[in-house]
Amino acid sequence: GLLWSKYIQDAIQTYGDEVEVSFGSHHWPTWGNEAILEFWKGQRDTYRYIHDEVLRLANHGMTMLEVAEEIELPDRLARAFANRGYYGSVNHNAKAQYQLYFGWFSGNPSELHRLPPEAEARKFVEYAGGAEAVIQRARKDFDAGEYRWVAMALNNVVFADPDNQAAKELLA
Repeated sequence: GLLWSKYIQDAIQTYGDEVEVSFGSHHWPTWGNEAILEFWKGQRDTYRYIHDEVLRLANHGMTMLEVAEEIELPDRLARAFANRGYYGSVNHNAKAQYQLYFGWFSGNPSELHRLPPEAEARKFVEYAGGAEAVIQRARKDFDAGEYRWVAMALNNVVFADPDNQAAKELLA
């Protein structure tokens, strides 16, 4: 966020007139001074924007998940090829920035001491009427385009029963 933005600005000031090739671990190489400076400035501005928006929304009482759903890059930044959600996304980066400042706790006391994934999944599947009932409902929701919910529900079935091939295939 803020530190990454400052790091990029320092690189621009230090190497800006001389850099001819830029390559990082999560991007394609960029060649040519003008293209590199445009890329670096876009990255600087993107990370600063996410940082500032996370803090603004958190200070308005939003949780990590709410903040991550709310933030969208302005068109100028969203149109940049390097800012598409490929390796990471605005949603992922917003969550990381939120956790940096506020930690993992959502503010909901019921999440202070959750069960481990396997135990939680077994109870979820039991409450939902068993694996077959979850899979049947998940197929309908999948057909309706509710992919995020289907993934969450089926993830529980797979954690509860790692050998359930039907759940694994629909989840995939």
